[in-house]
Amino acid sequence: MKEDVREFFLETIHPNLRLIQTLESIEELCRSIQLSGQTEPIHVWFDGWRFRIVDGEKRWRACRKLGMTTVKAVIVEVTAY
Repeated sequence: MKEDVREFFLETIHPNLRLIQTLESIEELCRSIQLSGQTEPIHVWFDGWRFRIVDGEKRWRACRKLGMTTVKAVIVEVTAY
């Protein structure tokens, strides 16, 4: 099944705040995104008020750190979160 990848403004997506990443891992991902762009979309769900990250928070943080305004994302359905 092909995923429906869309562009979202970074400020419309909120982190899940459950995962901790090291600054080094985010810096490494920033370098990768600078070289190749965002190759994998993040996965988000709509909680009724806003979009929340299900998978890809480190990519979202790296894109923010790089000053990007949009991020590639796929909306997924979450039955229990």
